[in-house]
Amino acid sequence: MPVHATQREVQVSAMMPSSGQLVSSAPCSKSRMMPRSPIHSHRLGIALLDGEKFEYDKALVPEPPTIHLSQDIDQLCKEWESSNLLCVGGRGIPVKHWGEFYKRGKGVKNTAWDALRVEWGNWKFIAEERQRYPDTASFWCAFSDGNGKRFSYQQILNCIADRRISAAARDANDAPTFFGGDLDNPLAEGAFRYNKGGKSYLSSKDDAVTKKWRELLATRPDISSGTSRVLPAAQPSSQ
Repeated sequence: MPVHATQREVQVSAMMPSSGQLVSSAPCSKSRMMPRSPIHSHRLGIALLDGEKFEYDKALVPEPPTIHLSQDIDQLCKEWESSNLLCVGGRGIPVKHWGEFYKRGKGVKNTAWDALRVEWGNWKFIAEERQRYPDTASFWCAFSDGNGKRFSYQQILNCIADRRISAAARDANDAPTFFGGDLDNPLAEGAFRYNKGGKSYLSSKDDAVTKKWRELLATRPDISSGTSRVLPAAQPSSQ
């Protein structure tokens, strides 16, 4: 489960090798399908890997790799997108897709995900932040102190959380400002409304307003460009 942006302290899994060294599973062959026999229907699993449906034998899915990527952020960001640490059906599975095989409801080693999900969620938090930067140097420039010393794993998590909290607060303020103080303005086309119990309500909580505002910025060019900005109603002058 990804770490929620409103958390000041981000949990870090307590699973650490006693030696303090990074522990890795044996890598499999390159990420290609190997010739396989047909899979019986009751053992057939289907994972969605970047839009591709990948069929696999549930009985042959191994235990999750015993690796702690918190000890090497650069490796984490590489393995997130392309990895051979987990091999299923002769194919290397990127870390970002491990949940496709271990989350509850997949019918494959459900208890394994209980132990992995918090740590995996923190990896996701950092890997997705890294994608916001053009290169590794830019990322580390943003996550180093004044002397150029790189932040620790926990410091990076806390820093990202703080920045997201600030961004969410800013967005929650920008939305009503854009619509002249009225989130129910016709220009919003009901984007900030939701239905509950057969009734329509206007969103008021910051997280809900932020989510809807970001959706509008992504889907409405007239709003993201600012060309449709609503000006506050003029106040009558006092005589």
